[in-house]
Amino acid sequence: MKKLIIFTILLQNILFANPNALNQAAIEDIMQERQEEVDRIMATRQQSGESLFAQKPTIEDKNKYIANNVSIHNTNPDTNHYATPQMQYEQQYSQEIPAYTEEQLLLMKQAVRNKDLKAVQKKFLEKKYTGFENTIQIPYEENKTQKIRTRFTMATTIIFESEVESYILGDQSGYKVEEIPNMPNAISIKPFLIGIDTNLTIFTKDKKIHNFFLYSTDYKNKELPNLLVKILDDESKILTQEQMEEEARKYFVIKEGIAEMKVEREQMDFSYIKKAKKYNEWLIPSEVFNDDTFTYFKYEKKQNGKIPAIFAVIDKRDTPVETKVIGDWIIAESRNDKWTIWSGESYVCIEKVKEEEKVKPNKQEQKAVK
Repeated sequence: MKKLIIFTILLQNILFANPNALNQAAIEDIMQERQEEVDRIMATRQQSGESLFAQKPTIEDKNKYIANNVSIHNTNPDTNHYATPQMQYEQQYSQEIPAYTEEQLLLMKQAVRNKDLKAVQKKFLEKKYTGFENTIQIPYEENKTQKIRTRFTMATTIIFESEVESYILGDQSGYKVEEIPNMPNAISIKPFLIGIDTNLTIFTKDKKIHNFFLYSTDYKNKELPNLLVKILDDESKILTQEQMEEEARKYFVIKEGIAEMKVEREQMDFSYIKKAKKYNEWLIPSEVFNDDTFTYFKYEKKQNGKIPAIFAVIDKRDTPVETKVIGDWIIAESRNDKWTIWSGESYVCIEKVKEEEKVKPNKQEQKAVK
């Protein structure tokens, strides 16, 4: 059948190039002969049970067919393209499948993944979906392996009572584990593939070991994924609370986002005098103290839109120093007895109280210079 189709196309091209190349009688004879051959081949294959289209036409079959059945004498230079049956055949049937770029392949993958977006979202958009189905709470049991159902393209967060110290992931190519900034007691896990599984062992600072069996699904799974997993442990919770209270007694914590500084309370020295002219009093910091390393100046961000510049007074000259800002605190990375704080043309002088004149914390002396 394919031979007949090929021959018909070739014949049409030949006649288009030169209608006089073959007379009508010759054409009818050739068509009749080829039809009989096709009928004979199909009957034979039907009797033997063979596929009717098992044989793929090749260039060699085509050349043999043309040599035996078609005679062309065409020298018209404008129709050389059609006068060469092999060229015409190759153009029609020998084109290779084009190579796809990475971008095209990515688009194809996304199309396949998004072709049934309704099914992907179906479970989440059902009226009976309350929003709590993806959250599970697991009581900690020593030596027990807990199962967590993950989903391709979604992340699962595991929260512990104690901080995560380290972890071991079985399959690092199929899953990804990430620590969460500013949440040392939580991690995030995400599968890269569908239908894979692995194990995850997590060591927390309360000296406990948590073991998990992870497996990934997709939207075709009837069960919703576990997107938030809370590990409940009353013992660790009490211990963690006690540790937090002890830390609060020992350290003064300056924190904003992931930036954090801990200052030992025993090292905090608030013995400073703040001097300013009446119209510059708005620039006076609400608190000033130092520890063994740095000096700290507090400005409420809500009240002060601009961050003032801090200078150490050395040899009666204002000398720039390295500073950083965390929350409401400007931290000068040095210690000095005298400081000048500038904002535009306004300034404030800060001077450390001598040892015999020291005052208690938060009882700082403030003087206005007329």
